[in-house]
Amino acid sequence: EDATYDWKDLKYIIFENYKLDDGETSAEGKAFAFTNIYFWKTPETVGDKPETVPAAPNHAEEDVLALFSTTYYATNLTAKSWGVQNWETLDINGTAVMYTPTMAWDAFALNAEDNSGDVSAYEKLHVDLWVPQASKMNIKIEGPSFQNSISFTLNEGWNTIDCDPAWWNKEDATYDWKDLKYIIFENYKLDDGETSAEGKPFAFTNVYFWKTPEVKLPEVNPTVPTLAEGGVLALFSGKYKINTLNFVPKSWGTQNWILANEGTDTEYYYAADFRWDGCGEDVENPGNFELPVTYDTFHADIYVTVDANLKFTIEALGTADGGTGWKNGLVVEGLKANQWNSVTIDLLNAPFIDYQFKDMRYLILEGFTAEGTPLGIANAYFYDSATVGVENVENNESTIKKYIKDGQIVIERDNKLYNVLGVEL
Repeated sequence: EDATYDWKDLKYIIFENYKLDDGETSAEGKAFAFTNIYFWKTPETVGDKPETVPAAPNHAEEDVLALFSTTYYATNLTAKSWGVQNWETLDINGTAVMYTPTMAWDAFALNAEDNSGDVSAYEKLHVDLWVPQASKMNIKIEGPSFQNSISFTLNEGWNTIDCDPAWWNKEDATYDWKDLKYIIFENYKLDDGETSAEGKPFAFTNVYFWKTPEVKLPEVNPTVPTLAEGGVLALFSGKYKINTLNFVPKSWGTQNWILANEGTDTEYYYAADFRWDGCGEDVENPGNFELPVTYDTFHADIYVTVDANLKFTIEALGTADGGTGWKNGLVVEGLKANQWNSVTIDLLNAPFIDYQFKDMRYLILEGFTAEGTPLGIANAYFYDSATVGVENVENNESTIKKYIKDGQIVIERDNKLYNVLGVEL
């Protein structure tokens, strides 16, 4: 009665005064158990009106057909007010949002001359929908010769949806999307799918169709390597076809790879929106490979459109016959935009110097500082730097060894020792 606690320094929770239900007889010594001890609070709600906006679209304008979006300066949707009369346009941090405090259902017409539009060239319909609590809603598309409705589950707050137009196809009908007339929001329910949510707030923004941008390949091709083929172990290269592991991008972190100049000496892989990816053998069950002991250098040609850094990681998987599992990489800095960058990594220096190059499985490209921009890769191979400039190495009967002796790289050929510059020691 004379004290109100602020609960900022709670120290103990104590169970005491254990009695039978008459309130008098002690129950000490009898069994007792507990579980589920926690504090809780009433959950915060998003309110009756959105106060934030979703992330702004980042598609290039030429790849978008915008219907309602501040980003693309589009207001090409007209509310028909068949089910809702009190639509209003909110300005939230400079973004236009269509809002009603009492949603039922309504149709929005495309603002073409005949209220229809050809959207057949686009791959996705994007919408950002806001609801005050977990809900379900149908999005219906309608044209003169087709209509269909599909349901979406919405979380409290903003929901970003990218719809594949094929989702609206029926078993007996495939729509060509050349005369879309209305986009309709309907069947607004709570997340149990049964209880009507009509009369509750609803908002949307960023309604547009988009397509994957047309890939613009580099205007120049990678330089054709000149090393003798017998001194090279290629992961992939248009030039080297004898000692090749036939590696391909695995599409783990980047999809939409293009193989350009296929079958030529300047063959290369190119991705318009590179993030990261691994490269491995083009087989269902890839195997490990072992780098010949004298191969001391890795090479790749990399094309970027923005000055960037990129990490080259090699992953090896250990086996029972002596292989050691490891994974390590080196960041190559200063890749220059709009040109092919020749990358050479000395495997006898850090971070690779301590590893046996056995049981190798993948080359991984990661840590790209211009993530989401184009990247091309060509001529990824290992080679023996001692054989540079040696013709027809595959027919050379000399025995070549390479190792570190007295702190320097030593090349042993025909029982003579040379440094990396070819000077006899």
